[in-house]
Amino acid sequence: MLLYRVFSAIIGIPLALFAVWRGGFLLSAIILVIAILGVLEMGRLWKKVGIRMWIPGAVVGSAFYVVDAHTGGGFLGAALFLTLAAGAVYLISVYPAFSFADMAATIFSPIYTGWLLAHLIDLRQLPGGFHFVLLVLAVTWSTDTFAYFVGINLGKHKLAPVLSPGKSVEGAVGGALGSIIIALAIGLLYNSMPLLHYPVIGLLAGITGQAGDLLESAFKRMSGVKDSGNLIPGHGGILDRFDSLFLTGPVVYYYVKLFIMN
Repeated sequence: MLLYRVFSAIIGIPLALFAVWRGGFLLSAIILVIAILGVLEMGRLWKKVGIRMWIPGAVVGSAFYVVDAHTGGGFLGAALFLTLAAGAVYLISVYPAFSFADMAATIFSPIYTGWLLAHLIDLRQLPGGFHFVLLVLAVTWSTDTFAYFVGINLGKHKLAPVLSPGKSVEGAVGGALGSIIIALAIGLLYNSMPLLHYPVIGLLAGITGQAGDLLESAFKRMSGVKDSGNLIPGHGGILDRFDSLFLTGPVVYYYVKLFIMN
């Protein structure tokens, strides 16, 4: 498993860094693909518990959010309305074959995948955006790495035994501390904002990244599956690999907008 993780990282990390460096269409296109694959995985998870997400509507809705971010925003309300309206029309047209739970999943899934991930595009478009997205990726990956190794070597107390039996309190603390350390190191090497912001962002990302991991574990537990998919060797599916980024991207984006850009 560790070998597969290392192999995936060797391939994936340089590609991700290049996309973030280029920004623009390339980054948006990659996030669009990730969002669509993620929403398809969500559909499979819902199906396991008898919920039939309307796949075409959810895919288009997810794409709406990414395109909105790529074009500079301003149409978020329209994207949400169109997703809701499409789901309502479909529900009416096939009722009673399409339930309220089906409609809720159709609306929620593109928000979870498309809208949350689109914050990385918003972040990249800010002044100094390359640095901020790089910071998000670094602290998110470091949280996962530190939590994994600290948990294996020192973990004794279960963090969430029902949701994720393998995670420990010690691993969670190690992940948060690792995120703070990496963020601070980046701040010392490339200080584009007051140094105090770096450990704060590291702490926020360390907490929310692990929360995103547990949230995705809850989805899988409810669906009775081990992984959301098998697309990425050593990691499972898109949701398994990017679950932390779904929350760390928005958290860092809003922190930067509120406390740095103002």
